Amino acid sequence: MKTMTYRGYTAEIIYSDEDECFVGDVVNIDDIISFHGDTDEELREAFENVVDLHIKVKEQPEKSPPKHLVGRLLSRLRQALHL
Repeated sequence: MKTMTYRGYTAEIIYSDEDECFVGDVVNIDDIISFHGDTDEELREAFENVVDLHIKVKEQPEKSPPKHLVGRLLSRLRQALHL
């Protein structure tokens, strides 16, 4: 298994016979980040692009959470179901 590093992130690379290309997975992070390429150059470029995108997304301020619902569900039951 081959590894790559970029900006402090490490990826493990394997060759996939099924996909007929190199497939990489970024390791030791909470997210699932995968990428692929047919050549070493394509693989390196894809890895750097996903890491840059991951960092960009992580740096964005969190949006305010959506307005919460009341938490009640009103429904009518037939008389026979009343206790």
